[in-house]
Amino acid sequence: MEKEDTDVIVIGAGNAALCAALAARENGASVIVLEAAPENESGGNSRYTAGLFRIPYANIEELEQIIPDLSEEEKTDVDFGSYTRDQFFDDMARVTQYRANPDLLEIMVDRAHETGIWMRSHGVRFLPAYGRQAFKVDGKFKFWGGAHIEATGGGPGLIGSLMGAAKSNNIEIRFGTPANALITEGNQVEGVVCRTLGKTQNLFAKTVILACGGFEANSEWRTRCLGPGWDLAKVRGTRFNMGDGIRMALDIGAMPYGNWSGAHSVGWDRNAPEFGDLAVGDNF
Repeated sequence: MEKEDTDVIVIGAGNAALCAALAARENGASVIVLEAAPENESGGNSRYTAGLFRIPYANIEELEQIIPDLSEEEKTDVDFGSYTRDQFFDDMARVTQYRANPDLLEIMVDRAHETGIWMRSHGVRFLPAYGRQAFKVDGKFKFWGGAHIEATGGGPGLIGSLMGAAKSNNIEIRFGTPANALITEGNQVEGVVCRTLGKTQNLFAKTVILACGGFEANSEWRTRCLGPGWDLAKVRGTRFNMGDGIRMALDIGAMPYGNWSGAHSVGWDRNAPEFGDLAVGDNF
């Protein structure tokens, strides 16, 4: 069995995973990203989204820090209003029926704006989300719902920008390389057992980051956690979110946390494929 060492291993290659990899690299770490999907399907569920973001801003000046190329016409003809940190916090608490961890929620809300600026510095371009989140009222576009900002090119554009940033920062991305297990010594996670090109490899690191999504593509887990009939549900995103990160963590004694019997789901075309179609995106 082959062995290899690096500073940081990131499991997954969606928005969260690639941002984690870039942040680690910025701080001087050598980074390897393990992505179960082949390159043309990589990016997790992030690639299948419209690329909408909730980023709080108090005024147009703060919005311009995220979208610096707003035209003068847009500033005049669009009512961007504001989306405050308090509104963001309250929205997240409300939609989770107040189950969200308030400490983690506060960190996310407080750092969202600076994170948007940081992502822009790595080549992610943001635009106002006119197509989905704005309506014309009395001659002016008005935004609603809090998700006022989108990545250029939607989910595919977001992942393309982050992949480009990762490669330009000498972050190695190994496609078609699923992680199978965590390597531990005592209470310390020391690496990952992964498989690529038919070979099993032990990859060691000082830090392992699990950012490989949920279990929505795993019909057995859906049925076990959500109930009968959920094995027949259509998956609007990637076919590779099989719950591997969750399973690996549980296997070494991690504590289950959160609401396992609920899920985010939407009405979907019964003729849609079993998993997401990048040519259609979320437009079924």
